[in-house]
Order: sequence, then C-alpha cells, then structure tokens
Amino acid sequence: MKTKFLTIISLVTLLAVSACNIFPGTSKAVDMSLETIKTISTPESLTQSVNFSDDLSNDISKDWGLKIISGIENQLIWSQEDGQFRLELQPGNDTNFAFISKNKNFKDVVVQTEARYLESSDAYVSVICRASNKGWYEFRINSRGYYQVLKFDQYLKNQGKNAYTNLVGEQLRSPLVKTGKDINSLALSCSGKELKAFINNEQVFKDRRPLVITDNSFSEGTIGFGVAAYGKSADLSFNYIETLKP
Repeated sequence: MKTKFLTIISLVTLLAVSACNIFPGTSKAVDMSLETIKTISTPESLTQSVNFSDDLSNDISKDWGLKIISGIENQLIWSQEDGQFRLELQPGNDTNFAFISKNKNFKDVVVQTEARYLESSDAYVSVICRASNKGWYEFRINSRGYYQVLKFDQYLKNQGKNAYTNLVGEQLRSPLVKTGKDINSLALSCSGKELKAFINNEQVFKDRRPLVITDNSFSEGTIGFGVAAYGKSADLSFNYIETLKP
C-alpha cells in the first residue's frame, strides 16, 4: 500500500514537471498584462452654470428668426400658452423648421432645451449650436427613443443637395430617451473641435463608450432649436432654451 501511494506521488510530480517544460515562461503575471486592458473614458456631467435662458414666453419673433429648411410655413402652427411654446406640424410632405437666435454668438457653448410630445410621433426635436450663414451642428431626439447628431451645410443646401451629414453615421437608439409623452431634456456641447450630446443630463453612449465627435467645420455662431417630421403630423412643446458653460 505504501509503495502504491509513493508511485502516485511520483506520477503527479512528473506531470507537473512536464507541464513546466511544455509551457515554459508562462505565469499569471504575464496573462494579466496591463497592455491587454483597454481604458474606457468616463462620461461627463452637465454643468449647471447657466449664462443665458429664455422661457419662450415673450414674442418669439423678437429674438428668434424662423428658418424653413423643408416644407412651407403654413404647415407650422405655433402658440405660446401656459409657459410652453407649442408647435404643430401639418402632414403632407417633409417639414423641418429651425428657430435661430438673432443676437447670440458663442465659440464654446452647451445649448439645452426641454421638450414634451403631446402625441407620440417620429418627429424630431433638436438643439443647434454654432449656427451661421455657413451652417451649424444639430442634435435631435424623437419620442420613439432615437437620436441623431448632424452637420447642416448651407452651401450644399444652396446647391439643391442634401445639406445634412449624420456625424454618427446612422439613426441610433438610446435608452436615455423617455419615450411617449414624457418630458425630455436634450443638450449639445460644442467645445473646441469636440461635440458631445446629452439626454436627460447624461452623456450619450455609442459602442459602449461616451460619444465624442471631432469636427472642425464650424468654430462659432449662434444657437437654436427646431423640429422636423417626415410627412406626418406632430404636436409638441418646448419649455425653454438655455446655454451653459462647457
């Protein structure tokens, strides 16, 4: 019995030595090399440092200019009541309207608004930064939970071409959007060459990382907000438009 036990011990020892010879130089320390670990950037939080705010209760035509990108003006019905700026879009063809501030100019800015859908639809609400006669950057969401980050090029518009470039490549869905008739806040940060989008005060993610877009087409301009629909009716409202320091 004792001899058999010693034989088993010897066999285990031999197998261990053989394993070391087959896999020379391997160790847990090497397997856990830091070079294989990828860092993930931390999402940012929105600052609360407001430097401009408009509750949209005054005459909208005083401080804001209407830009018709598609559709006709008669398809847009707007009213101001109960502290809300209400917009109704009539169906028939694509509509895209933007309200651009007449007297603001920023290089680095966060523009934010709060919007509510009075009926759920595919129509988009948006915020705009660095708007000029050359174009602007635009961040959109809709009540189905989708978002877009776009660049509008006035030169392409003047040529009769599609003026929009989707800077994230496609229409994407975000769990940050409150779908249906819930109120959503959306914000676009334009700082240096970087664009960052926020929904309900949280930075939007793409491919499991905080979304950061690099583009240097526009360096400064005014702000705005807008609404766009694709041949269908829409009924929604904005509570305010404001800018924050990035």
